Amino acid sequence: MIKYLRYFAIPIIVAFVLTVISLSVHSGVENAIDYERHNDVWDHTDCVYDLACKMTDEEAEELRAYIVELEEECLADIVVITLDDPEYGYLSKVREYADSFSEEYGTGYDYPGGSSIVFVDNWSRGGDGKIHSWISTTGAVRERLSDSECDDILNILDEIEGDYADPYDQYREIVGKLAGKAMPLKPPYSMLIAFIVAVVVAGIYIIINITSKLGDVTTNSHTYVKGGKGNLKVSTDTFRNKTVTRRKIETSSGGGGGGSHGGGGHSR
Repeated sequence: MIKYLRYFAIPIIVAFVLTVISLSVHSGVENAIDYERHNDVWDHTDCVYDLACKMTDEEAEELRAYIVELEEECLADIVVITLDDPEYGYLSKVREYADSFSEEYGTGYDYPGGSSIVFVDNWSRGGDGKIHSWISTTGAVRERLSDSECDDILNILDEIEGDYADPYDQYREIVGKLAGKAMPLKPPYSMLIAFIVAVVVAGIYIIINITSKLGDVTTNSHTYVKGGKGNLKVSTDTFRNKTVTRRKIETSSGGGGGGSHGGGGHSR
C-alpha cells in the first residue's frame, strides 16, 4: 500500500507549490494595484454618444450604466461613440477621431490621458463603400489589451444585420469583451490549473515508473548465441560534430496605433 502512495506524493507536492505561488502572486498584484480613480477632469459616467441615433434612449442609458460598472473592474475609462459623418468615411479618419477624443477630453481612469478605451463606429459609408470602426487604447490599458485583440473583438460588428439594424447587443458584447481583456493582471495559476497540472504530473510519473520496470534488461549479447560467443559489430557516426547557425527572424510590430495610442480597426 505504501508503495502506491508514493505515486501521489509528487502531485500533492506540485499542487501545494502551485497553490502557494498563486496566492503569493495574487497578494503581490493586489497590493500593487491602485483601484482608486484619480481623474477628475473627465466625467466617466458620460460615456455613450449615440450621434448617429442608432439606439433608443433606453438602450443608450442601459449601455452607459453597464460601462460605468465595467470601468470599476478594468480600471479604464470606456467611451462608445456612433457617427454618421462622411468626413470620417475612411478607417484612418475614424482612427484619428478616436485618438484625438481621448486627448481632447482627457479620458483616463488613473489620470487625464491615462488608461482609457474609445470605441468609434462611423455608419457613414466612405469612398470605399464600407462602414469603418476603431478602438483607441491609451495608457496602461495598452499593455493589457493588445492591438490584435481589438481587431478580433470588432469582428462582432459583422453580426449587425444591415445599415438600419439596432447595434445595441453588439455594442454591449464589445464593451464587455474589451473590459474583460483590459482587466489588471491576474495570478498565473488558479486552483483548477494547479489540480490539472498535478494530475498530469501524477500520470507521467506513474507511466515512467511502470515502463521502467517493463524495460529492465533480461538479456545480453550472449543469450541467443550458440556457445555464448557473439560477433558484435561496432557502428560509429562519422559526422560527430555538428554546427547549427541560428538566424533571428525579425517580426513587424503590432498593427494599430503609434505614439501614445494603440488599438485596432474594422471595416464592414
